[in-house]
Amino acid sequence: MICTACNTENPDQAKFCMGCGDALQNLCPECSTELPADAKFCFSCGTKIGDPASTPSPVATTPESAPSTNSAEVAAVEAEALSRLSQYVPPELLSKLESARAGGSMAGERRVVTMLFCDVQGSTAAAGQLDPEDWAEIINGAFEHLIAPVYKYEGTLARLMGDAILAFFGAPIAHEDDPQRAVLAGLEILEAVKPYSEEINRKWGFDLGVRVGINTGLVVVGEVGSDLRVEYSALGDAINVAARMEQTAVPNTLQITGETQRLIAPFFDFTDLGGIEVKGKAEPVQSYRVNHATAEAGQLRGIEGLDSPLIGRATEMETLNTAAEELAGGRGQIVSLMGEAGLGKSRLMAELRRAIGANQNALWLEGRSLSYETETPYAPFVDIMISALAETGLDTSSFTYDQFKSAITQLIPENADTVAPYLASLVGTTATGEDHEIVRYLDPPRAKAKTFNAAYTFFQELAAERSLILVFDDLHWVDPTSLELIKMLMPIADQCPLMLVGVYRPRRQERSWEFNESTSRDFGHRHVEVNLEPLGPEDARELVANLLEVDDLPIRVRSLILEKAEGNPFFVEEVIRSLLDQGLVVKRDGHWHATQEIEQIEVPDTLNGVLTARLDALDDLTCPR
Repeated sequence: MICTACNTENPDQAKFCMGCGDALQNLCPECSTELPADAKFCFSCGTKIGDPASTPSPVATTPESAPSTNSAEVAAVEAEALSRLSQYVPPELLSKLESARAGGSMAGERRVVTMLFCDVQGSTAAAGQLDPEDWAEIINGAFEHLIAPVYKYEGTLARLMGDAILAFFGAPIAHEDDPQRAVLAGLEILEAVKPYSEEINRKWGFDLGVRVGINTGLVVVGEVGSDLRVEYSALGDAINVAARMEQTAVPNTLQITGETQRLIAPFFDFTDLGGIEVKGKAEPVQSYRVNHATAEAGQLRGIEGLDSPLIGRATEMETLNTAAEELAGGRGQIVSLMGEAGLGKSRLMAELRRAIGANQNALWLEGRSLSYETETPYAPFVDIMISALAETGLDTSSFTYDQFKSAITQLIPENADTVAPYLASLVGTTATGEDHEIVRYLDPPRAKAKTFNAAYTFFQELAAERSLILVFDDLHWVDPTSLELIKMLMPIADQCPLMLVGVYRPRRQERSWEFNESTSRDFGHRHVEVNLEPLGPEDARELVANLLEVDDLPIRVRSLILEKAEGNPFFVEEVIRSLLDQGLVVKRDGHWHATQEIEQIEVPDTLNGVLTARLDALDDLTCPR
């Protein structure tokens, strides 16, 4: 049996590789089915086993980038790097990894995973020219910059490979936005390495850079290693495509496949690189270079060219419209909009905003909590403040403190001097001049108290001028500081036409449930609660009919869509998107047609992410401690 990690040939009865110690499994290179040691063909897909054209390239450092050092030196560098990993692992992530291990989530299973390869460019020259201790110092320093962003976005370090790393986003801990997290980590790696490379150049006289490659696909994962470093021995073809993205990337760039790009398209700016040849692939693999995150992220949900009126939400919309009428009459409101992922919370908020905009002179400010910012103070308030500043005509992409203070003065003329020094940090600027002296020597508790009071004054005055709607989207990911401030702002609804809206998933274990409890207990006279449930069968059928204009769409196809979607509007859209992407349903002469008999529908990767993240969260709650 050939080891896929190091290419060592082992006896058929071997369970671990004689060359590298990896666990051995005879896996089909096409479908990852586990096969007997003497299998010549895969009994699942028919692929010939041992055919060089179909055998995945070993997951290892590429020859052109591998440092010319002996194995003892490499082992020593890796051991030292591993001993320092704990300082980069956030306590919350470490707890999740331990829960995944206890719950069995790190055992062998099939998962859609986003894989990040990153290798250090220039280390070959360093290894050949420098003392091994100096080279070890350089590589260890590089690992610090490579590893920290991976853990920041709750990825898992799968392997250290001399001068490279392999990280997984989606195993053993899954999030519904793992592809986005992986790309953000890759971009931060590139930025972090820039100053380090300059430092290396000054000290040793050579350039050091990195290449990052990312792919998303189905793999079989299994645990080897420690809590801090989880190495996966059973992989699939998708891992080799990720490695190829890294190998063909220009130094100091991030290159991804079309599979990953499709899942993150609204959030980043790309350069289309065309097709890349990959060993074992009959067709070139579409690739993109990621340039940067977009200033204003779009929405993944919805299908371009397909639309439907709001279906099955008349009662919920009526409740929200009534709250808006109360606000127009000068009576503040606190709204809880709850529902699981994909049930239409964002669509309802869009309909509410449209209704309020048509009938009221109201100011709508919205902030979103992100899944990887649950410990970032004031995260949604940054969006809200930036939106408020934009109302004054300020260029919010770049501004000075004086410009910031001038914008605050336009919004609340009477108290701008009082609040501006404390709110400045929320939008990434720092008070200057005399205002800087006001905040310069504040200890953290006093700075927080002053910021809270400034925010209260700011939003109270805004609401006194005209109806103010503050929307906190994805409140289930809110950070503790923001939640505390939101609760502090609630009494304004008793004084002014302020509508506070929390949009979140109804999970009692999340911080957002405190929002529900606080409003129900202390502001029941202002509290409006809207709970979204899955669409009923008739409404779901109507949604499919509206999206696909199903004059002649086969009943079997419609039934399969409804079966997979289970009344979830987002799931309906994604299943339809999957059929369109695969060319199984096409539009000809204004009508939709099935191109072939569809017996079953694969669950799209976007749904896999949502569902796997939900299951992992359930495991985290129920596994023994």
